Amino acid sequence: WEDRPAGVAFYGTEGLRRLFGGARAAGPKLRVRASGVDWLTVSAAWEAEGLKLTESDLAALRAASGRFVKLDAGWVRRDLVEEHDETAELLADLGIALDGGEQRLGVWQLAGASVEGLAHLAQLGVDQETLAALDALRERIADFKGIPTVELPAGLTAVLRTYQKQGLDFLAYTSTMGLGAVLADDMGLGKTVQALAWLLHLRAINPEAGPALVVCPASVVHNWAREAARFAPELRVLLLTSGKERHALREEIPNHDLIITTYALLRRDAEDWRAVGLGAAILDEAQFIKNPDAVVSRTALDLQARHRLALTGTPLENRALDLWSIMQFVNPGYLGTRGAFVRTVDRGDTPPHLRALLAAKLRPVLLRRTKAAVAPELPPRIEERRDCELTVEQRQLYLAELRKSRQLFAQAAATPERFAREKLSILTALTRLRQICCHPALVGGRPDLGSGKFDALFELLEPLLAEGHKVLVFSQFVQLLKLLGTALKARGIKYHQLTGATTKREQVVAAFQEDPDPAVFLISLKAGGTGLNLTAASYVVLFDPWWNPAVEAQAIDRTHRIGQDRTVIAYRMLALGTIEERIWELQQRKAALVRDVLGEGGFARALTRDDLEYLLADVTVA
Repeated sequence: WEDRPAGVAFYGTEGLRRLFGGARAAGPKLRVRASGVDWLTVSAAWEAEGLKLTESDLAALRAASGRFVKLDAGWVRRDLVEEHDETAELLADLGIALDGGEQRLGVWQLAGASVEGLAHLAQLGVDQETLAALDALRERIADFKGIPTVELPAGLTAVLRTYQKQGLDFLAYTSTMGLGAVLADDMGLGKTVQALAWLLHLRAINPEAGPALVVCPASVVHNWAREAARFAPELRVLLLTSGKERHALREEIPNHDLIITTYALLRRDAEDWRAVGLGAAILDEAQFIKNPDAVVSRTALDLQARHRLALTGTPLENRALDLWSIMQFVNPGYLGTRGAFVRTVDRGDTPPHLRALLAAKLRPVLLRRTKAAVAPELPPRIEERRDCELTVEQRQLYLAELRKSRQLFAQAAATPERFAREKLSILTALTRLRQICCHPALVGGRPDLGSGKFDALFELLEPLLAEGHKVLVFSQFVQLLKLLGTALKARGIKYHQLTGATTKREQVVAAFQEDPDPAVFLISLKAGGTGLNLTAASYVVLFDPWWNPAVEAQAIDRTHRIGQDRTVIAYRMLALGTIEERIWELQQRKAALVRDVLGEGGFARALTRDDLEYLLADVTVA
């Protein structure tokens, strides 16, 4: 057809003329109308001339290699999807979804979009009324000077950094608009003090709004109490933390301004909290409600609060549904239904324009700043990979376990039903492989088999300690920390240890921080996930890789935070030719969603069948 002679006429049905003649079968149609001072209602439909393309049709066109594709609706030109996706991507940057019905957009949201996207709107087959609305829209955006600033509340005793004051302005603006918000700054940038300033601001506006509730991990309850006493001393604080006495203390809620409790107790006291009217509800480390099916997530949704705020340095830990669950707390329904969100965004093959659309929708209600952007005074953070050779006996044990794990996977993968039943067993097998990489004794092997990673760790530690440094060593395996403690003691190396079983947590942290001698701090993943400020150390060792690099970043951020005046160096130890390398590579492959939505790397979703097959591939190093 491309080589047909010039000037030759052709005849056929409308479908044939559309297919070969290149007439546009479908195109965007835009409608814009004002719905308030700061809001607009927009709809964009992909209108078709006798042809309706579904999401599955579009996916088939994207995957096709030929010029023409046979769909249920008939033969279609493949380049039709290119026009659709190009338009969808431009609209997505503005926060507009094609065929998404009427959508409410704020001027602030549109002001953050690209100039090209706004200019393109006028080319989308709009009518005269919409053109006039677009002209008015451009004028309003041109006049938009950013979110309004607010006065610092009188009771605030902190000196806010510039970005922290902007955070207060953001929180004040969203609450004025009747929206909940997510403050997703990097760890160590002072989310707590920004939240306290916001609470004082709300209290100044409406002193009778009711108390504010902070829900946080048990490890940071007393940190909230200290920060409140230091930066907002006029707030009357009540801790509902443990024991039966908290039920008697509940009677005192009306006489206090700030109530602090834990996620575990929120779940237990769900019925009591449904009857309490709150001025504001704040979830600290809000990734605790990333599972929308969890009881604690549903309990948080039931809180009766006029204003809602989520604080988290990792709003998207493993999959996009984490973010949906957090947003469902702060603004129920804002990201649509769970089913629609899973179908469009929470999947491995999410088109770029849908990730861009999600990022645009989050602009008005999620604020994220990185250390590099807002705290240039922080010293550099250097991350280095350290490859470790397994000992001969350790590798033999690893390979034997790998063969058993691959056989288990092959049997489980025979049918989808069997795979679903056996997935937990496969994950358990993966854990055994990871433990062997750390030390054979973790799986019942002889302690005298030795560990190549132990040898590599002490090669790293000895010169650092000799130079007078302090070092944090993180592992997810508590039993491994015990083995390391024994090895450190045998070498006469001073160390401190923190696990989930540690009772006097604050004393242990203070002992390390104030220790005048070089020392090692052994920390478990569970205990070190939240509430630690360890700026006395400038070296971090991640002894074993974790599934989620966002959690690894949190570990490093225990020392790379405001108050640190030295370069922070983090060593990531990986056993060569093992599943540890595969985990690291999988992290890199799965970074697209978080990078496009939030600007950082991390897993996009839970492990799939293909991921597990990749992890169990037979990779060995001679």
